[in-house]
Amino acid sequence: MTTGAFLVMNPASAGGRTRRNGPAIASALRSVGIGFDLHRTTRPGDATAAVRSALAQGYRTILVAGGDGTLNEVVNGFFDAGGSPIEPDAVLGVLPSGTGGDFRRAAGIPARLDAAAALIASGSRRRIDAGRVDFASGDHRFFVNIADCGMGGEVVARVNRSAHKASGPRGTAVFLAASIVTLWNYAPRRARIDVDGVRIERDVRSVVVANGQYFGGGMHVAPGAELDGGRFDVVVIAETGRTRVLTGIPSLYRGRHVARREVEVYRGRVVRVACDGAPMLFDVEGEQVGTTPATLTCLPAAINICAPQRGEGRSPMISC
Repeated sequence: MTTGAFLVMNPASAGGRTRRNGPAIASALRSVGIGFDLHRTTRPGDATAAVRSALAQGYRTILVAGGDGTLNEVVNGFFDAGGSPIEPDAVLGVLPSGTGGDFRRAAGIPARLDAAAALIASGSRRRIDAGRVDFASGDHRFFVNIADCGMGGEVVARVNRSAHKASGPRGTAVFLAASIVTLWNYAPRRARIDVDGVRIERDVRSVVVANGQYFGGGMHVAPGAELDGGRFDVVVIAETGRTRVLTGIPSLYRGRHVARREVEVYRGRVVRVACDGAPMLFDVEGEQVGTTPATLTCLPAAINICAPQRGEGRSPMISC
């Protein structure tokens, strides 16, 4: 058994801030007695391969420093190429470094580096659900926070295109600007959404399948979602006028959009999404991956994370 932790760091995340924070990250871990071996990512998919290799070597604590996209790659490394868990007792720890921090926020992980390191060292653990997306191509992807299609996929594609043209962090302001531009130009699609076998047909702007509560750099899109609830919250944002959607953006950040007439929320374990015409793009934790049609499955208690135990309280939703 390999002792110590395996730290995956994406030096390019947050516009290079993670690279600059490297010494502070190392110091925070060592100050609370955590020894580690470091792997710096160099290309897309590198984190997934590195984590699979580390687990095979006997590491049982995997740490990640980077944005939500890096976290998603690390999560996928907990499963082999066929989709089976490699080591169910392994634990995942998150060190805040990226610009979005949506999963960190949902899991109650501190934003301060020293506090996050202390949480990892404390031994506080929480077993949470994961989601699996299966695309018609035969490809699949795991996630712990949110996967969505429609406007969300278009927003991420737009943000990623901008990132190729300019350097710098991709934070809340960038996502908000991309959301507004996409909203004005996006043509809603007729979608067929099955939630545990119940069919919903709507002209939609977005279908959000949520394990966590936040996406897009702080949008509180699924305020009733629980990371260990055993079911997704499915937020369907139906077609409505562009002006009404624009005026609703502040409510999205506050989690109050769920009361608006164009928003419906369902709960379920298996979600299938298809649409008429051109496929809708999928956003999986900040990365544009795949298109409709797709099937999303909730995997209860799939991953053990370093996080506080969840508090009480849950908003009533529609159960299918």
